[in-house]
Amino acid sequence: MSKPWEKLIRELLEARYLAGATPWEQSGFFGSEERWTALRRPILEGIDRSGSFLDIGCANGYLLECLQAWGAEKGVTLEPFGLDILSSFVSLAKKRLPQATFFVGNAMVWEPPRQFDYVRTELIYAPPERQEEYIAGLYYDFLAPEGTLLVCDYRRRDTPADIPWADEILRDWGFPVARHYSGFDPDGAELTRVVWVPRKAPTGVPAG
Repeated sequence: MSKPWEKLIRELLEARYLAGATPWEQSGFFGSEERWTALRRPILEGIDRSGSFLDIGCANGYLLECLQAWGAEKGVTLEPFGLDILSSFVSLAKKRLPQATFFVGNAMVWEPPRQFDYVRTELIYAPPERQEEYIAGLYYDFLAPEGTLLVCDYRRRDTPADIPWADEILRDWGFPVARHYSGFDPDGAELTRVVWVPRKAPTGVPAG
């Protein structure tokens, strides 16, 4: 990721997020708490075993906090880790989750000190021309041998219907997409898709 891209991200996100009045607004979601839950809880949908969880673009750590709580409800313990390009976000995250481990860095060039069972990311964290390279780096360098990459695709209500979802893009790039989980607005519109890309692809699991 080039410095101009990093500068753009900082200018677009920092002031907007930090001005948020609620923890989910400071995590980049501008809506009700109920919508936050409906459109973010699918991240945990397929997680049925405990393990380390790295949230890339962790912002203020609220998503990690929620995932830990939702996981506990189903008997899953997530060891929380977060990475964000902005030190101001990481400072908030450390206050919110002092028991977690947070890093400041750009995932395109950051060298992880360990591998993780689960890594959550979004394609928009890299410039369009480097997104395939970005995903490959996470897949081969960040994941434990049987870990899972969770690629989240969040939509706005005005997102054109002909824009491909992340699972379609990842399949075109040759990654072993195993399945996806969706989050819906109250009116039934699909606005979230969490794509599962296991490092060791399971057998007998239908895609999508």
